[in-house]
Amino acid sequence: MTRLSRLVLTVLLVASPALGATDVSMMGGTIRFPVPDTWVPIMQSEGEKETQVFQVPGASAADATLARVSITAQKVPNLNGFQQFAGNLRSHATALTDYAPGKANSPTENVYTAKEGAVKLDYFERYFYSDGYAIQLRCIRPAGGDAAFRAAFDKGCAEVAAHMPS
Repeated sequence: MTRLSRLVLTVLLVASPALGATDVSMMGGTIRFPVPDTWVPIMQSEGEKETQVFQVPGASAADATLARVSITAQKVPNLNGFQQFAGNLRSHATALTDYAPGKANSPTENVYTAKEGAVKLDYFERYFYSDGYAIQLRCIRPAGGDAAFRAAFDKGCAEVAAHMPS
């Protein structure tokens, strides 16, 4: 193996984790995380509470239309402010049509199903508190449907959660 081939191989190995991810910055650059390149940004709001929303292309028209991920961040004064932020968003979830709680794996998760129109959706929410910021990661996809899409969607959400500051 030539020196040039080793150098190219090393560069590719080092760069490969960054391939396929788009860096997102929120709250003036204080919060940063990668999202899969295939996620399409469809909404962004800035201000006291900042939100980024991504549509996640799916295997079917329903998946492509309904599957989305949102990240909401807000500056809070302390841990009590974080708990109020999370409590307000969890309360909003219980008001959704046909809300049914699921099994969360930790106190910082909220898992449930609800309907949007006539379509039943699976919701997975994670809450993070970092450097005075309350953060919600909310992943929404059609219930049932294509297993490969569900697995890829859930993997993408898990990867974003793993890169959230906490």
